[in-house]
Amino acid sequence: MSLNTQTKTSRHRPACDSPLAGLTKHRRFNSAIAKHLHTDPLSRDTALAIANCSQRLSLQFQLDGNSLGEPELVNGILCNRRLCPFCEWRRTRIWRARLIKGLHSHAAENPKTSAIFLTLTMRNCQISELREQIQHLHSSFKRLSLIKGFPSATWFRRTEITIGKGNGVQETLISPQFHPHIHALLLVKPSYWSRGYWSQLKWKKEWQMAARLDYSPVIDIRRARSKNTSKHSNKDRNLAATLEAAKYSTKASDLIKIGSHLPDFNSAVRSLRLYGLSSKLRDYVNSADISAD
Repeated sequence: MSLNTQTKTSRHRPACDSPLAGLTKHRRFNSAIAKHLHTDPLSRDTALAIANCSQRLSLQFQLDGNSLGEPELVNGILCNRRLCPFCEWRRTRIWRARLIKGLHSHAAENPKTSAIFLTLTMRNCQISELREQIQHLHSSFKRLSLIKGFPSATWFRRTEITIGKGNGVQETLISPQFHPHIHALLLVKPSYWSRGYWSQLKWKKEWQMAARLDYSPVIDIRRARSKNTSKHSNKDRNLAATLEAAKYSTKASDLIKIGSHLPDFNSAVRSLRLYGLSSKLRDYVNSADISAD
């Protein structure tokens, strides 16, 4: 049995046992982010949109005995801005749901396929270089995927942007450095482990060449594993890798750390597509655009 209701979220964080606590935690940074964006006339419209996002939501509650269960978001007035924590959480949930459904369909036709989790990096960059660096990351990954012998034609990639460590981001006069990097989920055939295997050194060499780097980059490649590998199937391991790959592009806590540089960050990532699918995986996954300004 379910109960449909429309509610306006409170400006105050509800108690931990409130059924709305789970939703509220995803927009608790909206006001702080909006304040930073509002300082620049070019991002003022975005600031207002984020500040007023998800003030009114249409929710569906499942009845759990005499109490309300977890709310399900049915509809709402949302801003769909890239830097809105609530909308980014919603986009991530949608991507995960689509990927999981698509992987289930793929596994039904390819039950022996296994997943590997790949992380590709470049050196940190300044805010003025960020947009170009992200575009270079994406074109480099495309070149990598077209190399003869590339282990997988079925992949999902996500670009994450974190704050470089030890850059004095608390000091307003010092511009933080940014660390854009790619997390990719690759589905490989059983023959990969015997005839087509790429060692970590091989991955590093090919990534350095594809990205045209004059230094040795940091990469990480590992087989997808569940907490108890011996008791879980390839399907379970692929699901664990999916949840890891389809995380937030930039955590809300990191956006707060960017502070006064947030308007420039907003311009740098505007309209960039930070999620990507191979054509073979797109046949299984609904890749319709999820709006992000």
